[in-house]
Amino acid sequence: MLALCISALVFYFPANFLPVLEIHFFGSIRTTTVFQGAFAVFDQGYWVVGLAVLAAAVIGPGLLLLSILTQILIVKWGLSRLFWRNSLKQLLKFHGVLSQLTMLEIYVISFLVSSFQLSDFSDIYFGMGTFCFTMLFLVTLFLQREYDLEHMWTLLEGHR
Repeated sequence: MLALCISALVFYFPANFLPVLEIHFFGSIRTTTVFQGAFAVFDQGYWVVGLAVLAAAVIGPGLLLLSILTQILIVKWGLSRLFWRNSLKQLLKFHGVLSQLTMLEIYVISFLVSSFQLSDFSDIYFGMGTFCFTMLFLVTLFLQREYDLEHMWTLLEGHR
């Protein structure tokens, strides 16, 4: 799990801050990142949708990965201290919320749908951000598959 978590964190920043799509439309070239896309929705007046995109594509996955990494490190090195046991307990309580907030698969599908919809009247190129975002999705998917919340609670209860 530690290797998957570190791999996901390596993909996290390029996935959110490198260009995802490049659109060539009548000589005009536009690029956008996931982060810029959320703020573009804000600028158009759809602040609730922009907040949802920012939470589910940028903030949620980052917090989930940091939470799992912290849990792994606490279990590996810090269960002997009361502070770390209490920290792990709080992280385990909020894990369900963070995993529900992370919706990377929706955005991978939206990249594909938008490229097919826009391909009739413009040229669409996927950027390095698309590759990193797709890899972030896959690594996070495998990480969540390997993560067992009940086992983490058992480890916490076993060190009382």
